[in-house]
Amino acid sequence: MQLSKDKRVFNWIAPDSIMRRLLDREGYRKVQYQGDTVRFDASSRELVLKGKPAGVQRDETMMVGDSIAYNDSTKRVVALGDTVLLRDPTQQGADDFVANGRIEYDLETRSGVTGAFATSFESGQRLFLSAQRSAIVSDTMAQGRHIVFAKNGSFTYCDHAEPHFHFTTRDMKFVSQNVMVARPGVLYIGEVPVFWIPFFFQDVRSGRRSGILTPNFGVAELFRNSPSYRRSVQNIGYFFAISDYMNAEASFDWRSGARTSETDPGFLRGNAELRYRWLDRFVSGEVAASYMTLRNGTTNASWTINHNQDFSRDTKLTARLNWVQNTQIQRNTTVNPVAANATIRSQLNYQTKIGPAQINVGGSRVQYPGRSQVDMDFPSLNVTTGTLEAGRVAWTPSLRLAVSGQNRIDQGLQFPFVYNARPGGGIDSSRFNASRRNMQFQFDTPIKLWDFQWQNSFTVNDQFRDFPEQREIVGVRDTSQRITRVFARTYETSVDWNTSFNLPRFFQGTWNLSPSITVANVDQGGLFVRTERSGGRFVSQAKRLSYALSASPTLYATIPGVGPISKLRHSITPGLSYSYSPAKEVSDDYLAAIGRTRVGYLGALAQNRVSLNLATNLEAKLASPSDSTSEAARKIKLLSLNFSSLTYDFVRADSAGNGFSDRTFSINGRTDLLPGLDFRTSYELFQGDPLSDTATFSPYRTEFGVTFSLNGKSGIFGLLGRLLGRDTEISADSAGGSLGAQNIAQQTRQMNAAGGGAMRGMQMALPSSSEGWNLNLQYNAARQRPPRGGTQITNDPAALCEARRPLGLFAYEQCILSAQSAPATGLTTGQSAIGAPVFIQPPTQNVTATMSFGITRNWSAQWSTQYDVERARFSSQQLGLQRALHDWNAVFSFSQTPNGNFAFNFFIALKAQPELKFNYDRQTFRSSGF
Repeated sequence: MQLSKDKRVFNWIAPDSIMRRLLDREGYRKVQYQGDTVRFDASSRELVLKGKPAGVQRDETMMVGDSIAYNDSTKRVVALGDTVLLRDPTQQGADDFVANGRIEYDLETRSGVTGAFATSFESGQRLFLSAQRSAIVSDTMAQGRHIVFAKNGSFTYCDHAEPHFHFTTRDMKFVSQNVMVARPGVLYIGEVPVFWIPFFFQDVRSGRRSGILTPNFGVAELFRNSPSYRRSVQNIGYFFAISDYMNAEASFDWRSGARTSETDPGFLRGNAELRYRWLDRFVSGEVAASYMTLRNGTTNASWTINHNQDFSRDTKLTARLNWVQNTQIQRNTTVNPVAANATIRSQLNYQTKIGPAQINVGGSRVQYPGRSQVDMDFPSLNVTTGTLEAGRVAWTPSLRLAVSGQNRIDQGLQFPFVYNARPGGGIDSSRFNASRRNMQFQFDTPIKLWDFQWQNSFTVNDQFRDFPEQREIVGVRDTSQRITRVFARTYETSVDWNTSFNLPRFFQGTWNLSPSITVANVDQGGLFVRTERSGGRFVSQAKRLSYALSASPTLYATIPGVGPISKLRHSITPGLSYSYSPAKEVSDDYLAAIGRTRVGYLGALAQNRVSLNLATNLEAKLASPSDSTSEAARKIKLLSLNFSSLTYDFVRADSAGNGFSDRTFSINGRTDLLPGLDFRTSYELFQGDPLSDTATFSPYRTEFGVTFSLNGKSGIFGLLGRLLGRDTEISADSAGGSLGAQNIAQQTRQMNAAGGGAMRGMQMALPSSSEGWNLNLQYNAARQRPPRGGTQITNDPAALCEARRPLGLFAYEQCILSAQSAPATGLTTGQSAIGAPVFIQPPTQNVTATMSFGITRNWSAQWSTQYDVERARFSSQQLGLQRALHDWNAVFSFSQTPNGNFAFNFFIALKAQPELKFNYDRQTFRSSGF
């Protein structure tokens, strides 16, 4: 709607030369009059203008009507007419004041009375006001402020000539640039009254202001519709606008303690948040805390600290810290699927630049929902430089230090409990406080001399496991000597140095031949190693030379296209290499330290190897329908495949009967026809250890996954449309995502907040119906090869939690959920060291899907789900429907978390005033007797 103040409502006659000279004289206030007839009474200094229309303007204030009486002595104006207009540009954001019949206005005091009127002003969005009669007075305490008292008025935020909704009120008070108060208020949808409120308050001041937060509760909290319903109220509190750079809020949430259960005793939670942002100092962040007290006496405290600061162009600090006292309570008291599954993650990073060196220092900490285990990576140090050149010599050093650890490990332990005799008899058990620490240090110092490259790398790896674990110790030369020992702690430290020389390339641009010489270890382990089996003493192995020649040509062919495809291009990039290393011995002490035997050991054999990896791409060039030139054509990738390296050793084939030496093999693929499509599969090639002649070559699929996104603009639909002769758009990449997807991603990030009001969740974010339909699908399957021999421990959550089944189905499934909420602590091979127990993980298959689409022009829907194929059940569900109106948003949503809690919500709110809403909330926490 075009505002009245933006229209030209009166045409002033251009002044002649004499009038112009008068208007340009300084020291006088200018008052203009214009009408068809003018009558001036010199004694009373009253001027009466009549016309269709007549107008008076004093400085910037203008009044227009059919008849205007202006008294220059009293500075009063009386305007009459069917439509009388008052325009005061000093009222920022306000529209013209338009009255029907009469306006009496004092230009000096800017006050007056009027009959029926209409106007509007900015309050976040524009508010349109009208009333049957009113009075205008100036505020003597604030310059430029007016107060309007009105009777029998109405107001709306809808800018249509016939508004979709409006409020009617008996009494109204409007203070310009401050506040509007009305009583009572009746909401009309069209012409139908639907809602009554005792009063309406609207702050029209610009900027942020302190005030009461809008509580979140549903109709069911006022009128319970079921005897078993538990009332809950959220966000009761106050917002503090401390300054232009800082604000704070304090609130509390309450859930009824009536008809309590073991898992839902009711709670009271207090929340506090402090947010700050100084743009000119490049500082922003927040501090949030929550403290929850449950009716059963348990408590939970949680904190969130976010801080971002740019000290200079090269120096920056980023911190996102989260801490939760009791992760089980944190998960059981949420009804948001994202929050129930999200890990409680903290990250800290500091980066700076000193001379040519870029330094990054940081770390991370992770808590798992419902589990005691804590993972920490700290410190993490990375130092990199650009290439430092001195003539024909170039040096590119880099340094990396990473320390990681896990505390209070509750999975993947062979002996999770320690048993002690009680003084009075019997046995008492307690869980081990198991922990693990890993340290990795690496320093790379490559040097380039003309076209020669000298690679140097120094590494130190240290692993320490502070929990008891079994080891089978086998004689190095006599495998019949076998001893089983349990070490209270196990560890492994390796120190290594690797160097190689890369000679200049030949046939660069075609075959790309690269010769190299490497000084490599005989065994795959470090140069110096110490373990619990060596008694903490370092043992070493020998080095040997390895001579290699590699080639990486690119072969391609062009194929004529068909239909909208002008041509096809198929490229193959093989990576072929040959290497030779002479035989070399490994000492018995070294083999004993790493748990190997000399019998059947293949690592010391000579190596005569051929390796091959492959990448292939099939691309299509599409002719532009509007321009047939080749420059205007677009390229899309129909299929891209990457195969990992396979190595065949001729010496190994003579000794063991099979020449393949790689442990794993993988295939990855992508295509632009389905944006975001990424499929991958991995295989374990050997049953047993590939360095032993007892290993059997038997490929076994261990992982398979597919991820893709699909929408109406995807390449496959665009290509089909081109084949049918339609001018359709082909989208080769949807990485940016739609606005709705970005809102959902933002909601997911905020769910990671541990403390404050953000952790309780937000209204479900849905995409707009105008964005079309989108489908995101992800499938992951993983399984472990069944081991052969050794000590095998089944780490199946269903078997481990069987002891909790007598406590109820809920307790049993909560135990399973806790065990599945994080990966196992063991290695992917299921064995932490040679001779250690093999932990067998059950196979997993999961499908995650998110689909959003516009049902009609105004209706949109979204469905998100996670399905556990192995257990044949949905682990979480989130369904939402949104109806977009001109002035309203209506959202219907249902969510179910993996812990069994679910919520139903119906939400309809005014776009201009989201606090003005109808909200029905039903939250149910799963009971222990389920």
